[in-house]
Amino acid sequence: MTEVICRQLKLTPQELGTDFEALKAEEKLIGFAGMWITPAAFAVGKVRFLEALGQMQSEGPTVPGFPPESVATEAKLHWNGKPLDRIVAKLIADKEIEQTPTGIRSSDVVLQLSERQAALLARVIEVLESEPVNTPTPFSIAQGMGLPRQAIDEIVRLGIMSKQLVQLDEAVLYTPAQIKNLKALVAEMTKGEPFAMTDLRDQLGTTRKYLVPILDYFDQIGFTLGNSSERKVIGKL
Repeated sequence: MTEVICRQLKLTPQELGTDFEALKAEEKLIGFAGMWITPAAFAVGKVRFLEALGQMQSEGPTVPGFPPESVATEAKLHWNGKPLDRIVAKLIADKEIEQTPTGIRSSDVVLQLSERQAALLARVIEVLESEPVNTPTPFSIAQGMGLPRQAIDEIVRLGIMSKQLVQLDEAVLYTPAQIKNLKALVAEMTKGEPFAMTDLRDQLGTTRKYLVPILDYFDQIGFTLGNSSERKVIGKL
């Protein structure tokens, strides 16, 4: 930590400030909220952290997420407090882990559901797939099933984490199969030519409520490219 280094060198943080910045610029040190570590040491620590997280997930495959502090302890790393928060933020930004309401998970490990959860999610998927484009919202799904909205919100969250649902915005959900079908429909309708949102909206028989998040998602994954007035399919199915 900064204060430990300053105490050992008998210098103030202000006196060492330019040195820390120079070492960062030369990529000889990485700083995490006052904790300093060499790139090589961080690489070793990151491997231990991710291995510990993977082990915890294998032992608790139905646990949505684990507290970062518990993972660091399991990995025998002295990472905690704000430095750990910054490290977790970096790993999330690098898409090596995912944030969940209960902690973190490895991005490449799929959450396993209990039998009850899997059965409810299957019902939700069946309802969603009854509409190829204009899918029902979580609120309408809850009403149709006669279940509390909180129960549907929770199963939707688990469905996203288990890669069985794709959420484009708060109210628009699809399954991966529906996304694949939508890509095929858009490619077939536009035939490689630039298209206006209004034209595609009419062809799909949908509204801006669905089409805007669909096209934003397609832009994000590199399937389409353009702007609010005109786009073109550039990706493969």
